[in-house]
Amino acid sequence: MDYDHIRIKLEQEIGQNLWEVLEGDVISRIKNEAKVEKAGNYYKYLLEGHSFKLGKDLLPKLYKPFKDVCEALKFDEPVEFYISNSPDFNASASSSQEEGEPHLVNLNSGLINALDEDELRFVIGHELGHIISKNIDLKEIMEFVFPNYQGIPLILYNKISLWDKLSELTADRYGLIACGDPNKCVSAFFKMSSGLGLTRFSLNLETFLEENDILLESFKMENTINVASHPMNPIRIKALQHFASSKTYESLVAKKAHEKDPELASNMEELTKLLLVISNSELDQHRSLFIASAGLVMAAVDKQMKKEEYEIIIQQLANFLIFPKQLLQEIMDQKTPDKLFVQSATTIMQYNPGERDPMFEFLVGVAMSDNELFDKEIDFLFEVGASLFKFSAKEIAQKISYVVRGNFIPNLY
Repeated sequence: MDYDHIRIKLEQEIGQNLWEVLEGDVISRIKNEAKVEKAGNYYKYLLEGHSFKLGKDLLPKLYKPFKDVCEALKFDEPVEFYISNSPDFNASASSSQEEGEPHLVNLNSGLINALDEDELRFVIGHELGHIISKNIDLKEIMEFVFPNYQGIPLILYNKISLWDKLSELTADRYGLIACGDPNKCVSAFFKMSSGLGLTRFSLNLETFLEENDILLESFKMENTINVASHPMNPIRIKALQHFASSKTYESLVAKKAHEKDPELASNMEELTKLLLVISNSELDQHRSLFIASAGLVMAAVDKQMKKEEYEIIIQQLANFLIFPKQLLQEIMDQKTPDKLFVQSATTIMQYNPGERDPMFEFLVGVAMSDNELFDKEIDFLFEVGASLFKFSAKEIAQKISYVVRGNFIPNLY
């Protein structure tokens, strides 16, 4: 069954972009041809050797929610389910690596012991959601290109981090469809976050959701940064609430044709803003404006933006923004880089005068990024160094020399 319409739009867009950037089709072909020491089977061998495979005849009562989830999601591809002996509340999935091989889903015994059947359906559906959406395939391409996620360029790392969180929100939607009860999804989150079972206690669901809303509002006010690989639970719970009350979910339950759902899209756009924060510093906002505007002003001195100049600006902006090209384009469209350049530099120096040096060095770096130095660029550096940064001519010359020495590679072509 095609569930593409339930996926979060931004997750799909970023996922497609990442697949293209990482040459997913080509890498998949190489992996399939090379077989890479049967690396795709390692996870299966590990599970078979140290966990037990769940079957309908072995533990029929435990097998039932797993079977129910496959039926609820209309998922008829071969899949094997495993249980691992671990108290950690964790689950994982792996897609089939070769034709004829099953997909794999593993749940730790800690989850089995803590969750009831409906809560288990949510977790199982979540893991199958990663497979059905094929997000697990993109994840495996990333791990192939960047083993242990090492060496990822910053601009790509931030985008991958955002996509990771959005893909979890999408998988939660599959979990809800599999479970069918939004309250059970919430109680599963409560158990997984608190480590508490509900055999001795009763959860006041209404109070829990009210506190969740209060937490979300505080996150919005404080620009809270989410540094974990998964979205914060308050975000996941609210995202599920939006989906559970949406026309999209209603049409799924009623088995009606899907219609556009602008209200759900708007609610998710508002919630997604919380995932876009990679810095909650007000000063960082001025730094990003400075890098973008100063880079554009410096690049325009010789009347053209060269590829090398553009790349160094984007690379520096990636320290503060997930979508650095968007800010740069907005400033270019507004045609106000000169004004922003002076405003942002002045503001930063008011907060921290010591940043005069790295700001000026950034300008020099942009000027020499194309391995060419022009008189107009040097004249501009002396002019802005004196008028804006209040350096003497000797200090300016010394600072330019500092950047040029050992970094300047003459263009021989």
